[in-house]
Amino acid sequence: MRHGILIINKERGMTSHQVVAILRRILKQSEVGHTGTLDPEATGVLVVGLGQATRSFSFLNEKSKVYRGEIILGQSTDTQDATGQILQEQPKTILSLEDLQKGMMGLTGKLNQIPPMYSAVKVHGQKLYDLARKGLTIDRQPRGIEVQKWEILNSKETYGFKESVFVEITCSKGTYIRTLIHDLGTGLGTGAHMGSLKRLRSGKFSLDHSLKIAEVEEHLAAGTLESHLISVRGALDHLFTLQPSMDDVSKVLHGGKLSFQKYPSESTIDSLAKVLDQSLEVIAVVQLKQDNTGSYLYWQPVKVFHYLF
Repeated sequence: MRHGILIINKERGMTSHQVVAILRRILKQSEVGHTGTLDPEATGVLVVGLGQATRSFSFLNEKSKVYRGEIILGQSTDTQDATGQILQEQPKTILSLEDLQKGMMGLTGKLNQIPPMYSAVKVHGQKLYDLARKGLTIDRQPRGIEVQKWEILNSKETYGFKESVFVEITCSKGTYIRTLIHDLGTGLGTGAHMGSLKRLRSGKFSLDHSLKIAEVEEHLAAGTLESHLISVRGALDHLFTLQPSMDDVSKVLHGGKLSFQKYPSESTIDSLAKVLDQSLEVIAVVQLKQDNTGSYLYWQPVKVFHYLF
């Protein structure tokens, strides 16, 4: 069984779930999962875990995402992207570069975003897109997001009806780019929807080191796929490292605590660290805790990894 992170360059028309199903079939292993859904029409970085790497997802540093998107001006749609029905049109749309930049500035920083009806967000156990397909619209709770930067890639003096504005957006995990574009169009008074979308980066995982499904199959046949896997240790390189004795490795594997006095660091309470065994494999993620008196500090395992090769 393989263990590690594989960066997939998802192609248009394929769901994230379909990518996982194909990888399970061609790799002949069931432990395959992804860290965050990409819409079927979106392309680019899909972070996939194999084997024990699927247990590392909640500890990966994927807070920041970078997307390249297409804004189509003058039309709003029910799905907020090009697959939906047109709700409104503004054929007389004319916007200056300055208008766009001001609109984008108003959607920069910490924001509250209402998830779109056509999304996989669950409300009372039901996915919103299932309700939307039945013609239902329900209240959704806004979610906190952060947009760090908009960059217009095709700058010009003015933009008209149905013209495309290509942008690069840096934002936090959980941001819906099509909703951001829809809200931009609403604020500008012209309406807008998302055309194409490509995820360029998810945390440290970038498109530069990705493989398409066909390339995964080629490397598998050539016996070179392992060279494209990021180890659990590599994926968690942002965490402090503990390298305990063999006896303490055994203790951690059975859920036992490690003394902070024996394995000190500059970490603060609740900080995470990765634990390596003698072969430098990550065997656990631990968290720094203190007892009720505050006088005793210890590393508590929060996730233990068991590798079967």
